[in-house]
Amino acid sequence: MDSQAKIPLRVKMMQWFFRIAGNIAPRATMPVLIKFMFLPQKRTLKPPHIECLNKGEQFFIDVHDFLDNSKTLKMSCYSWGTGEKIVLLVHGWDAKALDYYKMIPVLLENGYKVVAFDGPAHGQSEGELSNLIHFKEAMGKLVHIIGNPYAIIGHSMGGGASAYYLIEEAVQVERLVLLAIPVISKRFFDMAFDFMKVPQRLRKVIFTSMEETFGKPIEYYHLAERPEPIKADKIFLVYEEQDEEIPVDEIKLLLDKHPEIKSMSTNGVGHNRVMKDKAVIDAVVDFLK
Repeated sequence: MDSQAKIPLRVKMMQWFFRIAGNIAPRATMPVLIKFMFLPQKRTLKPPHIECLNKGEQFFIDVHDFLDNSKTLKMSCYSWGTGEKIVLLVHGWDAKALDYYKMIPVLLENGYKVVAFDGPAHGQSEGELSNLIHFKEAMGKLVHIIGNPYAIIGHSMGGGASAYYLIEEAVQVERLVLLAIPVISKRFFDMAFDFMKVPQRLRKVIFTSMEETFGKPIEYYHLAERPEPIKADKIFLVYEEQDEEIPVDEIKLLLDKHPEIKSMSTNGVGHNRVMKDKAVIDAVVDFLK
């Protein structure tokens, strides 16, 4: 069966729009693509999320808007437990803090205090658009309030944001856990652009605009090529062999460059379910000890 037949009509129409308009008027098309790429989907809470929420405390902090630093957003944060060692959880794109509902009770049973947040424009946080750099900056705001955590656990884009946070900021943690993270940001964008039929003219405009906005080219966000250390005493990386979102060769490249990173692979668990897998959770808790 043609794979295009499985794609929703709305997405097919956007593919057609970007393919045509992106060649004719790339700069005029750019705002539409930015909104399409950086607009996360907010999903309703399910019973396991609500149960987890009811066992913790919710609080809010102020962060800046993605496109307007003069605008302030309320970011939803959560805490569970009273342990001396804080474990900070960072979720990925299109997700929320409460997606860690299977891991949080296990961390509490092992005596940790758990803190998490809904990234800007995710979960119960305010905002419309966001990205990895936005997550990294929001994480810094939260750490300034709660103090340096003992460990950070980040899934997918949240894991990437956590790694860059420890590279670029004056923060050191004892343990860092990375779950199914992207390594090469440009490749991640290129895969999305390929799917959406984005022409090269429009891609060039987008990457140039991102460099002007963030002060760094997209190639700067390549974990395996960054010479600075990730400031964690020990790092544990979990990756999925059949991950459709994160190519395994990216992970292997990172591990080759950083042999000090302890790793574990799963097979058939899936990109999103890796954070809920019992074997992964058990391995994470063992690593934290």
